[in-house]
Formats: sequence, C-alpha cells, structure tokens
Amino acid sequence: MVPVKHVYIIPRWGGNSCSDWYPWLKQQLEAASTEDHCRYEVQPLDMPAWQIPTVSNAVDYLAEMLPVERLRREETYLVGHSVGCLAILHHLAEINKQDPAVRVGGVLCVAGWFLIDNPWQDILNWMNAPVDYERARRTIPDDKLVVMLSDDDPYTTGYQQNEKLWLERLQARVNILPGRQHFSSELDPDVCDAIRDMTGAFLPPWLARA
Repeated sequence: MVPVKHVYIIPRWGGNSCSDWYPWLKQQLEAASTEDHCRYEVQPLDMPAWQIPTVSNAVDYLAEMLPVERLRREETYLVGHSVGCLAILHHLAEINKQDPAVRVGGVLCVAGWFLIDNPWQDILNWMNAPVDYERARRTIPDDKLVVMLSDDDPYTTGYQQNEKLWLERLQARVNILPGRQHFSSELDPDVCDAIRDMTGAFLPPWLARA
C-alpha cells in the first residue's frame, strides 16, 4: 500500500489558500508522488478572519480541522508561513495536553518570527500570547522541526534574534537563506524540497550543508 503524506499549509497574515506559493506547492508535491513512492495530499487552509488573525480563532479552527483523532491516524506534516508558524505551535501545545503520545510527521516554519521590528497591537497580541513550547515540541520528532528565515526579511531585520529564539525555545533546525525577504513569491523550490526531505524523499543540498 502506498503511504499517504498529509500536508497542511497555514498561511501568513492576511493570506488564504490561493496566496503566494501555496497552490504551487500543492501542485508540485502531488506531482512528485510517484517519484517519492508515496501519495501527497496537500491542503492549504483558509483560516477564519485572517485579515486580522487572532490566537483564539486560530486555535479553534485548527482544533476543528486537525483534531487529535486525525493526527493519531494520519501521517501529517504542517507548513506554517509567518504567523501561521505561531498558530501551529499553539495548536500542537493543545494537542499534547489531549494526548501526549501524538506525533506529527514534521513541521516546517517559513519566515517564522517571535519578534518583529515595528509591531502593532494585533501582532503584539500574538507576540505576548503564552505558548507552552515544551508541549508543542513533544509532538514533533527531534529532527523534524525545520525553520527557514531570510537575511533580508523586511518585517524582521533582526533575524539572528529570531534564530536564537527558535533554537532556545524549540531546538529547531534553523536555516538562513539569503535574499528571500518574507518568502512571498508564487513558487518556492526550497520549501518544496524541505517537505520532501521531511518525508524521507531526498536531502536538498541547502539542508545538507546546514
């Protein structure tokens, strides 16, 4: 039986299932299924009221879309973009409270931040919301939390500080890619390669050098 890899994309601030590289990633992964000896099922999510995201809306919606019962039976990979990364951490911390044995296949955080340069109140609500990082981390295999940051992100010029926090709080595998800004292009081969690496398909050169 061909294994099924379920990939869910949680979008950036104001994004939806059709934003940025999300439709392209879905197409690319599903096209790679035969080569990778699996079947990718990719679902970019339309988060509720995501023009002004709130932690409570995110947690409620992800609890509905990705309940503990689904995570028990699926091989699940979560891809967060910008604020979507924090939404994933909040959700996984709650999942661990419900069932400490649940593990996802892996988590990829693209342009994930804990600090930004000029936060406004709606972002401060995210920055100040407590997250049980230890619980969230327990749901992710040791080598399957990968973070991609850019050295010229216009929202987080202090990318080194965000890198430090990812390492300290979650022991993540952080990769700094040059000149990628906020990773908002319509296609992104590095994101696709990172997911395929997580599923065991192959190791992209930029990860091999990390």
